[in-house]
Amino acid sequence: MGCRIEDRTPTGTRRDEDTIHLILNQYAQRLSERDWAGLRALFWQDGIYAGPLGPGAPSDYHQAVSIDASVRILERWLRGVERGNFDVRVLRTDFRQQGDLAAVWIVTRRRVPSGSTAIEREWTEHVLLRRIDDEWRILSVAAVSSPRGGLR
Repeated sequence: MGCRIEDRTPTGTRRDEDTIHLILNQYAQRLSERDWAGLRALFWQDGIYAGPLGPGAPSDYHQAVSIDASVRILERWLRGVERGNFDVRVLRTDFRQQGDLAAVWIVTRRRVPSGSTAIEREWTEHVLLRRIDDEWRILSVAAVSSPRGGLR
């Protein structure tokens, strides 16, 4: 007689998790591609971003701003920057969901401009998502870059 593992995952949770992982991958991809309208569409109307924005911002910068303001800042900051000097990749995720609310810790690797070249660093981001009328979108993103050890 073999071992049998019971799956007690609530109905719909796996589908929700797949959908949320798709949104997180789109978040990273749209940032990398500088698809500002596509990035904005992943957030609810009053979505917020808290973390460093633009050159010279300290890695421990904590002010929360609207997603609209952060998209404008990113667009200005990256205007004229070579494509190869800005990239975002999802490395790993830790997903939690309760009903229509999901929280995901993600570790990303970001390549950001530094003078005429770029530096790579790991970032930790906490993404809060909400489902309304069967549609998942991002409520907020809080991000910090790794202080050490993640620099390349």
